[in-house]
Amino acid sequence: MKYACGLDYLYAEGAFVWGDYAINQEKESGQPVLRLQIGQPDFPPHRLVRQAIAEAYLEGKTGYGSTLGLEPVRKEVAKEVQRYYKKAKISKDNIAITSGGGKAAICVICRALINKKDRVLVPCYDYPGHLGGISDAGGIWLPYKLLEKKNYDIDVSDLEKQIKKIKAKFVFLLSPSNPTGGVASYQSLERLAFLANKFDLTIITDEIYRGHVFEEKFLSILDFPGMAKRTVIIDGPGKRNCLPGIRVGYIIGPASFIDGPVKKISNVRFSCPPTPEQLGLAKTINHPQVIKYIDEMKNEFKKRRDYVVKTLNTIPGIFCPNSGGAFYVFPNILKTGYTGEKFAKKLLKEKNVCVLPGESFGGGMRDPETGKPYGTYSIRISIASSIETLKEALKRIRDLIVKK
Repeated sequence: MKYACGLDYLYAEGAFVWGDYAINQEKESGQPVLRLQIGQPDFPPHRLVRQAIAEAYLEGKTGYGSTLGLEPVRKEVAKEVQRYYKKAKISKDNIAITSGGGKAAICVICRALINKKDRVLVPCYDYPGHLGGISDAGGIWLPYKLLEKKNYDIDVSDLEKQIKKIKAKFVFLLSPSNPTGGVASYQSLERLAFLANKFDLTIITDEIYRGHVFEEKFLSILDFPGMAKRTVIIDGPGKRNCLPGIRVGYIIGPASFIDGPVKKISNVRFSCPPTPEQLGLAKTINHPQVIKYIDEMKNEFKKRRDYVVKTLNTIPGIFCPNSGGAFYVFPNILKTGYTGEKFAKKLLKEKNVCVLPGESFGGGMRDPETGKPYGTYSIRISIASSIETLKEALKRIRDLIVKK
C-alpha cells in the first residue's frame, strides 16, 4: 500500500511523542515519571459540567446535530466569551463549534483561508498545532521574534520588518502563549492592529488560554479598531473548563466566514460536533459556580508560577522569564551547557522527569543571529501539576545541573 505523499509535509506535535518516551522510561526504570511535558490541567472538570454531560448521555441525546453546533450552545458560548471583550460584540452567528478540539478549529480555519504557498507569520516559539494546520493547507510559516527579556512579548519592530519582507497575508497570534506563557502587551496588540489594517492582513489568534491571565485582564486583538472584519479566533473549553479529552473547540469570526467556508469544511470533515458534550456545556459554562471555579484554578496556577519561576532562577545556568498566563514556563538553559534536547533526554533518563525541549516549538525555523533553530537552548515546563510534584521535579532538575 502506498501512502499519500502529502503526509511528508504534515507537521505533528511533539508533546505526545515525549509522553511515549515517558511510558518507556517508566517500564525501564520501574519508577513513576514526573510528567511536566503536557498542558493538561490537573483539576477535574467542575462537578456541574460532568453531571450535565453525563445526563445527556443517560437521556440518550446522542443524535446528529447542526454542522456549526446546536443553536443553544452557540448562544451560550457567545455569552461566555463576551465577558472577555471590552468593545467587540459576539453573537451566536459569530460562533462555530468544532469536533476535534482546538486543533480541529485550527485546521478548519487554515483550510478556509490559506492557499498553497501563502506565507504565514508565526511566533518564533509557537504551538505546533498551528504549524500542523498551516502545513495541512499547504502554506509556508515564517517567524517573527518574541522578546525573552520582556517575558516573551512580541517584537513589533521585527514583526513589521517581516511583514514587509515576505509580503505575508496572515499572522498567527497566541496570547497567553503555549509554550512561553507570554502575554502580548496592549502596546504590541495596538501596533499589530495598525499593521493589519495598513497591510490588509488577516489575524488568526489563539485565545484558548484566555481564562488564565495572571496579573492583568485578558486583552484581545479583536477589541482594536478595524479588527472585527479581519480577525478569526481559536478557542474552546479544553483548558479553562478542564475538558481536553472531549475534543470540542470553538471558532469565532465574522458571520459570513462562519456560515460560509467554516460550515462547508466542517460538514466535510466531521459532519457535526458531539451532541452530549454540547448539551452539557450549554447548561453549565455560564453557571456562577463554574465561572468561580475557573478563577480559583487561575489563582492556583499563579501560585505555582510564582514558585516555579522563582526557584528556576536560583538554579545555576537557568534564566526563566516570568510567565504572564497559561500554565507554562519557558526557561533558557544556555549557560548550563546543555541544549534543550540533550537536557530533556538526560533529565528523563537519569531523574525520571519529563519536560519538552524548546526546539519542539520552533517549527524548524532558525534564528538568523545564531544560525540555530529557535528554542535550541530552552525547555518547556508545564505547571499543570500539584505543587508537591513541581517541588520534587525542580529538586531533580537542580541535582542534574549541580552534579553535572
